[in-house]
Amino acid sequence: QNKTCVFEHQAEEWKPSKSRSKRDISTVVLNKELKKMLLDDASDFLNPATQTWYSTRGIHHQRGYIFHGPPGTGKSSFAFSIAGHFDLDIYVLNIPTLNNHTLKTLFTELPRHCVVLLEDVDAVGLKRTISSNKDVGQSISPPQTPAAKTVSLSTLLNVLDGIGSPEGRLLIMTTNHIENLDPALIRPGRADQKIEFPLADEDIINQIFFFIYDPQLTNTGGDESENGLPKLAQEFTAKVPKLEFSPAEIMSHLLANKRSPLNAIAGVDTWMKKIREERKKFARTNSWTLGDNDRF
Repeated sequence: QNKTCVFEHQAEEWKPSKSRSKRDISTVVLNKELKKMLLDDASDFLNPATQTWYSTRGIHHQRGYIFHGPPGTGKSSFAFSIAGHFDLDIYVLNIPTLNNHTLKTLFTELPRHCVVLLEDVDAVGLKRTISSNKDVGQSISPPQTPAAKTVSLSTLLNVLDGIGSPEGRLLIMTTNHIENLDPALIRPGRADQKIEFPLADEDIINQIFFFIYDPQLTNTGGDESENGLPKLAQEFTAKVPKLEFSPAEIMSHLLANKRSPLNAIAGVDTWMKKIREERKKFARTNSWTLGDNDRF
C-alpha cells in the first residue's frame, strides 16, 4: 500500500487515526547531505544485522533523534517521510494529555518496529524546575497543570531507555527551542542525532522553487518552460533574504502562484511585507498577553 498508518492515543490505548499518502523522500526539501546522512543512519539501524550486533553486545537496540528549529522548517514532515520511506507505522504522542501511568502503558503497547513521534517537546517545559535541586523526578508540565495530567521527567526518561522500554523503534522528538530542554532528555542514547532545521537558506529556497514548478509535473510554457526555469529560480532566490523565512512560508507563497512563477516573483515583495507585519502584530499581541512573571 502507498499509505503510512498514523496512530494516536485515546486514554491508554493506541487508535489508528488516519492514513497519509507516502511522500517520495526525494521530494522532501532538506539539505541533501543531511537527508542522506539521516536516511543512511536509520537504514543501518533497521537492518536485521544491526539488531544482532546490538544483541550480542548487550546494548539496547534503539535510535533517537531530536529535530530542532523554528516552526515551519519541516521537522514533523520529515518524520512522517521517514516512516513512509521505511514502510513503518508512526505513533504520535501528545504529552500534555498524559500522566505517568498512561505514558508507561502506551509505551509498553508499541510494536517492535515503528516510528515514535514526540512533537513540540519544549511546549510542556521538558526541563527541570529552577527550584529543584533533587533528581529528575520533578514534573515536566507547567506548575498550574493539574496533577492528573502531568508526566515526570524521570518517567519519560525511563520509558525511553529504561528496563522494559521497547527496542527496535525509531524515536523522533521535535522542538522549537532545544535550549529549553533538560540535558538528560537529549543526551546520546536518547537523542543520538541532533539535527537542526533552520530557516531557508539559498539552497532551500532554490529547491522549493524547482519543486513547485518542476517541468516534469507542470507545463506552463514560454518563459516559464524548462529552459527558462533556472533563470526564474535564480531571480526569485535573489529576492528572498536568507535565513529569514521558513520553508513553509515560502511554500505557501509559491502555492498561491502555483501556475505562474512570474507572478510569484512579481509578488514576492508584497508577500514579504505581509509576513513581516504579521510577525510584528503577533509579537505585540504576545507581549500584551504575557503576565509580568512571564517576561524574562
